Parts: sequence; C-alpha cells; structure tokens
Amino acid sequence: MYHLRFFWLAICTNFKLSMSLRAAFLITILATIVKQVLFLVMWSFFFERYKVVQGWTFEHMLVMYGLVCFAMGIAGLFFYGIKELSPLIESSQLDTFLLQPKNIILNIAMSKGDISDVGEVITGILLMGYSGYLIKAFPIILILCVVIVVFMFSLYLYLSCIAFFVRNSYDLIRELNLNAIIVATQPVAAYRGVFKMFTFTLLPVAFLSFLPVEYFRTGLWYYLWATILGTAVFFGIACWLFKLGLKRYESGNMIVYRH
Repeated sequence: MYHLRFFWLAICTNFKLSMSLRAAFLITILATIVKQVLFLVMWSFFFERYKVVQGWTFEHMLVMYGLVCFAMGIAGLFFYGIKELSPLIESSQLDTFLLQPKNIILNIAMSKGDISDVGEVITGILLMGYSGYLIKAFPIILILCVVIVVFMFSLYLYLSCIAFFVRNSYDLIRELNLNAIIVATQPVAAYRGVFKMFTFTLLPVAFLSFLPVEYFRTGLWYYLWATILGTAVFFGIACWLFKLGLKRYESGNMIVYRH
C-alpha cells in the first residue's frame, strides 16, 4: 500500500507540472503522433509493394510498432527518471535516493515523468486498434502491454547501469537506447545470423517485438511464454546489475572525496 500511495502521488505531481504549460503539452502530443504516423506511412508503401516479408504483413508491423510505442509512452509517462539515471550516477546525485526509506529503483524511476509521452501511448493504442489485433486478441494484447512495459523499464535500467562501470557514458547510453528501439521496430528479415543472437542476448530486444509478433503470426503459445519468461529474466538481470553497480558507486564516491 505504501508503494501504491507513493506511485499515485508521484503521478499527480508530474501531471500538475506538465499541465502548467498546456499549449506546449498539447503541441508535443500532436507532434509525437504525427511523427510516428509518418514513419509508418513509409512502411505502408513498402508492404504495398511486397505484401508479405517472410510471413510478416503490414498488420504485423502495425501491432509490433503499436506495442513498442505504448511501452515507450508508459515508461516515459511514469518512469522517466530511470532514463536519467546515468547523469545521477556521474554527478554523484544518487545519494539523495539512497538515504530515503523507499525502494531505490522505483524512487528513481518515479522521480520524473514526461506527461507528453501520452502521445506515444495514444499512438500505440491507435496502431494496435488499426491492426485489428486489439479487438480480436484483446486479452493477449493486454498481457503483452504489461509485459512489454516491464521490458522497456528493464531496458532503460539495464543500459543506464553502464554509467556505473564506464565514465562519461551518458551519450553512449542515449545512443544505445535510441538504437535499441530502432532495432526493435524492424521486420522479421532483420533477425538473422549473428545479429539475431545479439538481439536475444546482449541487447535482447527480440523479446520486445519479434517474439510477440511471431505469436500473432503463428498462434504458437511458445512465443508468448518465451516473451514473458525472457522479460522476467531480463528484469532480474537489470536489477542485479544495478545492485552490483551500487557497490562501485560507493567506492567511487570515496575516491572523489579524497581529491
């Protein structure tokens, strides 16, 4: 109950801050939706020409992109602070959170929220609806939305932990975040060979988009269970990496104080 109350108060605070500039807020949401739609217009021309790419149709592309947009939107809306973890580590501002009697990861994640990410959430819902899967597979879509939000949270935490081990890594982490999303929104033809192995291990974005769409394409429950299990394991790895990094953060601060 304590964490739920903290969660609710953080949401209310971030919402009030964002709504203080209503015009900018609405323009940002509109711009986000238009940007994502324009990206998909390009893919619509591609699939109009080739129809099917290794079993994937434009509807599969829509549901994949919709799930990713929704997950990005929810993660940014409620857990934006986790994306700003690396600057906190590099500037030694993590102490503020360490001293508070709250779950440190949740506290950092909910310290900031970008209400303009509502645009991503709306886009994701619209795309899933347009694909047809939101209606004909609503229970599965609902499960996947929860699982993929957890994955997105884990991805941000996982990549941000690089800052514990590599100095001045903010730009690197930002690029990795960006490229992870780019890779995740590619059709099935991109998942081949060594690259496919990479997307299941070091940067496991296959669990974000490839496996869920394979479930819709084939109807095999294996892909759905693999998505859920892979996300759970990845979340555990990200949390473990954060705890491991905290030990380095403490020793690093002692060196700074000596200087």
